[in-house]
Amino acid sequence: MNYRSQAIKLFTDKTKYKPNDIIFCRPIHKGFTNVSFKIKCKDKTQYQIRIGNDKNKVNRQNEWNVYKIIKFSYFIYYDKKNGNAIKKWINGTNPTYKQVCSMSFLKSFVKSLKTLHKIKTTHVLKHNYWDCFAKSKLPPKHENAYVNLVKSYENVEFVLSHNDLSPNNLIYIHDNQVIFIDYEWARLNNEYWDIANFIREVDLPIKWIKILCKLLQINNLNKLLTFVYLATNYAYQWTFNMPLTNKIKKYRQITYRKLEKYFKYIKS
Repeated sequence: MNYRSQAIKLFTDKTKYKPNDIIFCRPIHKGFTNVSFKIKCKDKTQYQIRIGNDKNKVNRQNEWNVYKIIKFSYFIYYDKKNGNAIKKWINGTNPTYKQVCSMSFLKSFVKSLKTLHKIKTTHVLKHNYWDCFAKSKLPPKHENAYVNLVKSYENVEFVLSHNDLSPNNLIYIHDNQVIFIDYEWARLNNEYWDIANFIREVDLPIKWIKILCKLLQINNLNKLLTFVYLATNYAYQWTFNMPLTNKIKKYRQITYRKLEKYFKYIKS
């Protein structure tokens, strides 16, 4: 059974709807750990259907714990074994690069980020900086830099972090709200990690990184750039822990170029 057929079956099995109630079922995202579809019904309701395809790499119990902690109210079904889920459709869009590089977006993004980081909990896994390290093939300069930097921050207090903030995991609504979705990799982590990973994902220009610093009241730009490098290094390591598909190869190449770029920042 293909992913689309799985999505329709899941939706009709777990809701009141029948196949002939569905107007369309369209793919909206195919990531490394799930495939998502949008379903619209004749009664004008809309839903996102997620089919997990991570082969047990994601801790779904931890993900569900996070949803309960942050009081994420959009799910109408969630399977803690495989991550299959049905979620109410959120009317908004994934932000474009042009939108990301704007004051209105960044202010909304920072507001949502601060709200998440203020949530106190101990019932979430802690980010493991070494879980991809052993299998990775880092050049010596990047291996040494990663080891030294991680050790220098290992005793810092962690906060609840999304851990995978990319445009695909953001919903931008009417220029005044940013909703974080897909908390598959949420962990307790350094407060700089989320913003650093976001910068890495969108390859944010230094001009806007400085603006983010002001919005977040970060006085140490170098420390933030250090975490951008760490997040990029970790992402590069992660590719060696995944099946070597063409998609992974391309992602690895892009990530390595960013790794070299941010290495220059921490050496300057």
